[in-house]
Order: sequence, then structure tokens, then C-alpha cells
Amino acid sequence: RDPRLDGTIQFTNYLGETFPFISDVANSSPTFDNRGSRDVTSLFTEFAVPLHATLDLQLALRYENFSDVGSTTVPKIAFGWRPTDWFMLRGSWSEAFRAPNLITVNEAMVVRSNTRTDSVCDYARRNSTHPDAESLDCSSSVQRRAFGNEDLKPEKSDNYSIGTVLTPTPNLTFTIDFFKIEKKDTIGLFGETNHTALDLLQRLEAGAGNCGSVSGNPLVERGEAEADDTDIYAGAGLCPVGEVEAVNDTYVNLDTRIVEGFDFGVYFDLPTDIGDWAFSWRGSIYTRYDQEPGPAAQTLIDGFEAGIIDSQPEGFGDILRMDGNQEEKMNASVRWDRNAWSASLAWFYLSDFLDLDAQSNIDGSYWKVSS
Repeated sequence: RDPRLDGTIQFTNYLGETFPFISDVANSSPTFDNRGSRDVTSLFTEFAVPLHATLDLQLALRYENFSDVGSTTVPKIAFGWRPTDWFMLRGSWSEAFRAPNLITVNEAMVVRSNTRTDSVCDYARRNSTHPDAESLDCSSSVQRRAFGNEDLKPEKSDNYSIGTVLTPTPNLTFTIDFFKIEKKDTIGLFGETNHTALDLLQRLEAGAGNCGSVSGNPLVERGEAEADDTDIYAGAGLCPVGEVEAVNDTYVNLDTRIVEGFDFGVYFDLPTDIGDWAFSWRGSIYTRYDQEPGPAAQTLIDGFEAGIIDSQPEGFGDILRMDGNQEEKMNASVRWDRNAWSASLAWFYLSDFLDLDAQSNIDGSYWKVSS
């Protein structure tokens, strides 16, 4: 990294003061130097098995050993049955994996500043019996400090598909395949909002009886509490807290993700006196995109359903159309060829989705990113 980004040259104000984790480049968060490497041994074998004149099987096995995250072995079984020239039934089952990349394993620390609402402060503002509770300012700039994790495991998934290929004429083909993907140990960050919500639940459980021993979520770093706010927090059954300064978030293997939907394709070839034409239209339609909660996330969901947390925990439950998980992805193309000449035209489409980082202050709805 550039020395003004990695902490070699620190930002210094006009009084000569420096600050931790502040870069010397305006509007750029600090990013420290990091490096990583791995050795991979990979073995793959595949068998094509013609069981019958109309039925073929594919059997495959892959083994990979990573020097930093261990080894994994995954199989695949697929079949294709074509009883007639115009119809084929096909399907497959396989296991798959995705090894954590070198960044998520070896990242020293990446700091980003985001404006977040403090769940503890917001709860006190909404629930305190003190008349000045509304004066609490619960929104502030929070540093998210992301760390790599050498203990990450590869993501693993079970993949199922079943579909048909229809060829009513030699130059026209239709395909449709239904799929289900169940991915375990999804790699990601728990998130600043979820960490502060967990901090709230832990502080509510501790109560306001012995504030000297209440620590909350240790991954949430706070400044000193304001003495004037003590009675406001006590009116909500909480010990006073200072403003959130940073959330330390490590990449972890999270929970199970389930995706379902179908792929389709239409292919048409047309030879003419002025050249050969090829048309195609392909797409994927997602009907389900769920992130199942683990123990920590389930604690947040229970708190939301009990009315303790004001908003649904982010990144769990039904996340279709959330943060780029579009329902529809399509593309179409037409190509013309004649002798040494060719030309093509392509069209791509992504359906709309909601940006969970951009929420309306008027009605609480999320910003919709148009298709």
C-alpha cells in the first residue's frame, strides 16, 4: 500500500496530534500492508459411462489440498436420457467448494468509516422514562475494522438440477433447468449493525444494577459515557454507554444459504442467402434466496420478534432482491456471419434490488436500485 495509506506516514493535524487508524489521504480510509500465499495440490478424475443407447452417465471426483485451509473432496453424478431426437431429460447432483481467498485469510486490517445508528443509544431514546430521552444523538461515524482469519474453512455446497432439452427442429432448441444450491459455511462479516444490536441484547440482559461489571459485546469499542446521559439510560434499564468508535469484525464461516430457481435458453440458427444468423436468449430466474441464521443471528432475530430491536437483523432470512441479489438475470444476442465478415449485437438485463445501506428517513423504506 502507499505509505500514506498503510500508516507509515500518519495524518497529523495543525496541533501536531496524530490518531490511530487515520490515513494521510483525504476521504480515504487506512488499509494496511498484507501478504499471503498458498500451495494447492489438485486431483480430478472423470468417467463418461454409456449405460444404454439413450442413457449416459457422468461420474467425477475432485480432491484439492490447500496449504493454509486444509483439504476437501467433492463428487459429481450427472445423467442425460434422450429417448427421441427432439427430447432429452438431464439432471445432476454434485458437491462443490470455494476456498477462502487470500484476502479473507491474510488481511491484516481494513478500516472503513460508515454512518451507523447505535442500537443501545436508540433503544434508550425509544424506551427511557426520562423526559430528555429524545435529546440523544444515536447516529455517528463508526470505523469498521475487518480482519482476516487463518481458521476459515472452505465453503461447501450441495447442488441439484433437473431439466429438459427440446429440439423440435434441427435449428431450434429450448432448454430449461431447475436448480437448488445449499451452501454451508458461507464466508462473510457479521456486520457493524448486527454487532451493536448484539451489544444491546447483552447489556439489557446485564441490567443497570452493577454498571462497573457490564461490558457488552467486546467487539464494539466505545468512548467514555457522558455523565449527563446516565439518568436517561437508567430510565431504559441500561448502564450508560459512550459513542461507538469502532467495530472489530473478523471474517468468519457464517450460516447456511439456500438458493433455488431455474435457467432457460432459446437458440435459433437461420442460414440465408445473405449470411448465417444465430439467435440466443438465456436467463436465470431466482425463486428463493435464504440465509439461515446461526446462534448469534438467531439471538438478534428473537430480539427483533420480541420488539427489543427496532429493525430486522441484516443479511439473514429472505435476502432475495437485497443488496444485489437480483431475481432475474438475462442476456440475448444475435450474430451474423458471411464469408470473412461477421457482426453481433448483445443485450443484458438485471432486475431491480434494494440497497440496505440507503434507507429513507421518511418512511423507513430502502432505496430501490432500478433494473
